[in-house]
Amino acid sequence: MARVKRKSQARYPQIVKEHGLQEPWNSGRLEVVQEQDEENPKKTVERLRVKAVYDEMLSRGTITKEQRDCAEKYAILFEKAEGAAQGLYARVSLLHSNHNRWEPKYSQLEAIEMIRNIEAEVGKYHTIILRMIIIFNMNASKIAPVIGRNNDFVMGQIMSTFIRLEEAIENI
Repeated sequence: MARVKRKSQARYPQIVKEHGLQEPWNSGRLEVVQEQDEENPKKTVERLRVKAVYDEMLSRGTITKEQRDCAEKYAILFEKAEGAAQGLYARVSLLHSNHNRWEPKYSQLEAIEMIRNIEAEVGKYHTIILRMIIIFNMNASKIAPVIGRNNDFVMGQIMSTFIRLEEAIENI
């Protein structure tokens, strides 16, 4: 009698199983990172994180570490503008109540002002590319059909955009 081979089951990290995120894990959009626990700094915890395009660009050598840090600051500013508190894994508190009216918090207004200043310095065209990369997590091959150019041209524009972003954040 011949042995019947069973299909090997995909192995997932425990955190992926707990949250039922097998499909995004299989597509390669998530990564598991070990970080310090905010409540107990002596303890490390596993966290799921969406892989950012700018992290991949850093690992390939397309952008520098400083440019990657500027991209991270820009992403955090967007989180603050949407109502997140300080930090990368922040709890969201969208609006606060003031005399039965909902108003944005001061930190949100401050973040929106900083985003506008950065985008004014970067320029309209580069802002569109910047948002596609940082906010919508699109790589060059996805951006190229949107703006109607080839990948080489788009990569040059991306590099130029990150240089402008770095300069804009330094000036703030």
